[in-house]
Amino acid sequence: MKISTSRFGKIEIVKDEIITFAEGLLGFGEYHQYVILNADDGSPFRWLQCVDDGNLAFVIIEPLSFMFEYDIEISDSDAGFITLERAEDAVLYVIVSIPANPSDMTANLQGPLVINAANRKGRQIISSNSRHSVKVRILDEMEKRAAKLKEVQDSLDSKLEEDES
Repeated sequence: MKISTSRFGKIEIVKDEIITFAEGLLGFGEYHQYVILNADDGSPFRWLQCVDDGNLAFVIIEPLSFMFEYDIEISDSDAGFITLERAEDAVLYVIVSIPANPSDMTANLQGPLVINAANRKGRQIISSNSRHSVKVRILDEMEKRAAKLKEVQDSLDSKLEEDES
């Protein structure tokens, strides 16, 4: 199936890869079908391209690709809405806003996208975690994640050295 998009021109999509957001996304309730397009450069950023309107696309990213941890509770109601029965079928993305200065890009942790990989149903939910903001600076979180990973690695290295002595 071919669709025309403003960013990518005409692209071929596989019908089985279409994700249905029955309620649409916040502010875009009339659009229900999307596909995820990967970046060619191996970047963690992806495009959520609307199938219904080729002019509508969002930059998205998996939160754990730039954060050390992201605690989200998916309510029974939200899980039921997308028929999510197994946690391992849940795929989380957050929408990215990229201003004129890309180093100031932010992610909306308050309104993540939850996709059931088993049936391609999705829903944008509202996080009940008060630490989740609608504008979290991605580069700041990447720095925190790198520091935390280094701390964990240093701790493991220290334990290995102790065990060897």
